[in-house]
Amino acid sequence: MNILEKRTIFPLTRLHAPMLLEAWLENGEIKDAFISDTLYRGFEQILVGRSAMDMPYYTQRICGICSSAHAITAALAVEQALGMHVPPNGLLVRNLILASDFIQNHIRHLYLYILPDYFRGPDIAPFLPHSEFDLRLSSQETTAMTEHYFKAIEISRVAHAAFAVFGGKAPHGHGLVPGGTTMEVDADKVSRYQGYIMEVLSFIDDVLLPDVELIKERYPEYINLGKGNGNYLSVGGFSSPEGSTLFPQGVILQGKQENFDEQQVTEDVTNAWYKPHGPLHPMEEDTVPDLSQAKGYSWVKSPRYRGQPVEVGPLARAIINKEAVIGHGAIPRTWARALELKKLAKTTLEWLNRLEPGSKTLDTKMEQDSGIGIGLHEAMRGSLGHWVSIKNGRVNHYQIITPSALNFGSRDETGTRSVGESSLLGLKIQTEDLMEAGRIIRSFDPCFSCSVHIMDGQNLYKLKIQV
Repeated sequence: MNILEKRTIFPLTRLHAPMLLEAWLENGEIKDAFISDTLYRGFEQILVGRSAMDMPYYTQRICGICSSAHAITAALAVEQALGMHVPPNGLLVRNLILASDFIQNHIRHLYLYILPDYFRGPDIAPFLPHSEFDLRLSSQETTAMTEHYFKAIEISRVAHAAFAVFGGKAPHGHGLVPGGTTMEVDADKVSRYQGYIMEVLSFIDDVLLPDVELIKERYPEYINLGKGNGNYLSVGGFSSPEGSTLFPQGVILQGKQENFDEQQVTEDVTNAWYKPHGPLHPMEEDTVPDLSQAKGYSWVKSPRYRGQPVEVGPLARAIINKEAVIGHGAIPRTWARALELKKLAKTTLEWLNRLEPGSKTLDTKMEQDSGIGIGLHEAMRGSLGHWVSIKNGRVNHYQIITPSALNFGSRDETGTRSVGESSLLGLKIQTEDLMEAGRIIRSFDPCFSCSVHIMDGQNLYKLKIQV
């Protein structure tokens, strides 16, 4: 009987620091993997008792890189609960704010997280310490990639400038509220936003897409390495005033595509540090931390759709939208993100042309002050859901499922791995730092600041991490 070798990496570089990877290897091949979130935070309980109208502001603080996605999803939940309706101009402005946030996220993810796995940067931070493993770019290509890395930082600032035109500031904008957006539309704002996007589009066409194509050509094995389980989910997003969406809803389970049914979403905490319960719908679930949970190894719950783990993100959106993809592994996730980036940037120009200067962007009328609301919208990393119960204008119950929880949740009551964990199985490892595994994990764009939302301040000092 072979003895498995255990390797633990904590933290994983160029990712959110709380992520811990424990891999079990046999003859250099990953046979099992556990991915944990070691960060203990607080949002779902913090929101209870607060004004429902403030939810877009509070939930933005879950994450600084995708704050607008939480704001819009929270607003959608509150609007459904209270019977609020967004004017057409408000829908378009919302799309413009969120799209610019998508753009900065995708650019930063590609250059700051993904590409440094494939080229050797200069002898300065953040490129130190260097990895010399499996570098296939020429010296000329490496120099160009380094220049593009720093240029990408400048362009991501341009995307944030576009965000601020209608969002007020970035991150954690002020413009997204229940009922629409607070910023009015005028010719100056339209012109400024358009100028920023044209600069971004030039960078995408001239620099970013060729860089991603180069990595795809030099590392063809990663087209298949890091495949998920074949299940994909998109809750849709970027609605038009007519009701159509840029990102359609849909689910693929075991190769079969079906309509999305929100009632099939559950969370399980069998192997997470919470008071044990089996699969529950978010409106039925409470969040009670329990560090004595014997099976617990992560603060991330186990979100499931129809009892199965699903992959979410740009690749899932492309597959569900029946767009051409180059595969299902690590590089295809990056390729799908790059193509989605261009599609979003081009679509913002169409939304700009549809804006009506002077028409209202906000309607604060409510049909009632109590109710139940469900907000669903695609975020940068994948599907995002907010579930809220409101009584007399105050939050009575709030639950959130994030893309990183869907991709990297703990194992469920059946012991089934998340998509992120299963994507590492069979991977051949040649490096001490599990760099091959890092390439795959980063392709999902994990955000572990988003994935845990519960905090017990009195017992925080008792936190111990054990895997």
